[in-house]
Order: sequence, then C-alpha cells, then structure tokens
Amino acid sequence: MEVILGLFFFLICLSSLVITFVAIIQIASNDFKESKIQWIIISMIAFIGPILWLTKGRKLIIKNGETERNDNKEKTSLTEHYTQLIKEIGTPLKILTLIAFALILYGYLARAFDIFFFWESKSIGFGLLLIVIAKFLLDDINLRRENKMHRIVFYLVFGILCLSIFIKGIIAIIIPNSDAYNTATELLKTDSELIAEVGGISSFSYLPSGSMGTHKDKYGTTGNANLILIVKGNKKYIEKNVVLVKELEEDWKIIPLN
Repeated sequence: MEVILGLFFFLICLSSLVITFVAIIQIASNDFKESKIQWIIISMIAFIGPILWLTKGRKLIIKNGETERNDNKEKTSLTEHYTQLIKEIGTPLKILTLIAFALILYGYLARAFDIFFFWESKSIGFGLLLIVIAKFLLDDINLRRENKMHRIVFYLVFGILCLSIFIKGIIAIIIPNSDAYNTATELLKTDSELIAEVGGISSFSYLPSGSMGTHKDKYGTTGNANLILIVKGNKKYIEKNVVLVKELEEDWKIIPLN
C-alpha cells in the first residue's frame, strides 16, 4: 500500500512539473491576455499552479496563426536580431545586471582579501543574475516571435531556468528553517577547533548550494543533509561544509569530514 501511495505521489509531482513546463512554454510562445510574468510565477506554484493553469490560465492564450509563420520569408540575421534586442533592453534590467555583477565581484574580492563583511553577496548576486538571464531570454523569445525566428530551444532553456530559480528559492527558504540546519548551527557554536579558528561565533548564513533529504516510515524518520554555511566569527569568516545524518530514534548529528 505504501509503495502504491509513493508511486501515486511521484506521478502527481511529475505531472505537476510537466504541466508547469508546458505552461511556461505556451505563455512565452504566444500572445497573452494578462501578465506573462505573473502567470509564469503562478504556474510554478507546486500543485496549485498547474491546476490554476489548466482551469483558467490556458484560456488566456491568444494563439499565433499558422499564416504568421509563413509570412515574410525573408529572415532576420542573428546580428540584426541581437543588435535590436540589446538596443531595446530597458534601464531597470541594465541596472539589475550591474548590481548582480557588482555583488558577485565583491563576494570574490571579500574572500580573496579577507574582508569580513556581507559574504552573502556572491550567492545573492548569482540569484539576481539568473533572474536577469531569464528576463533577457523572455525578451529574446518575444523578439524572435516578431522576427519569425526559431524559438523551441529558447523555450526549453527558459523553462528550465525558471524551474531552477523556483527550486533554489524553495531550498533557500526550507533548509534554514529545518531541524538539520538548527542542529548544525548549535553544534558548531560549541566546536572548540572552529572557535579557535574564527573566534567567537556571532552568526551563520546558509548558501543555497547544499542538499537535504528525509525518509519517514512506520519506524520513524531518517535523513541526511549536506549544508554549506558561512560561519561568522569575530576574527574571520569561513565557508564550511557540514554533513549531517539522522538515524532512527536519534537527533541529527554531524559527520566529521576527513
């Protein structure tokens, strides 16, 4: 029975992802009666988004006619296309791009020159850069539609990118609020070797590049986690990889790394 329920849940999750992916492609490739960005975000809401898309969202599509694809046989060159695209980039997107690169650059410089302030800038910068790339791809897709150029590969890339942004956002919210994270930070605060290296520990920050998984059955819950943390001490900051495991009827514990 548990196997059947597990397969049923897996099929629901898979169907939800497929519907979300299809929705993003259809929204990006057709004219739309409402905000495209708003409905792309809605379609990525787990389980609820695909239902809203099937019941309401797809009715808002204004499909491009087949004659549009066959008109104007003269193709726009890639040089002309991207020259036009770059000229039409809005000021907000340019500013966001500069901010993203500045944050990333500062993150690397802060680590290289031991500047112990705002090490989170690197991960924030990469997050903003993903959003910038997604917006640029969306503008590229829209202009390709106007210029009657091939768009299928760009739909796929845009869909995967949006899904990655969504998953990273969920991870960045869930893991810092998990028992594994709380256990890791509490244990690290009492790690004498770590304290000797960084000084008195003031706080921690989570970098959204780790992983965590749990399994629950009639016997209890087991799990494992691989977290990347910024440890902030009064002497220095360091990035630390923390691996944890949870056995049956036990709390999370740190596994020493060789």
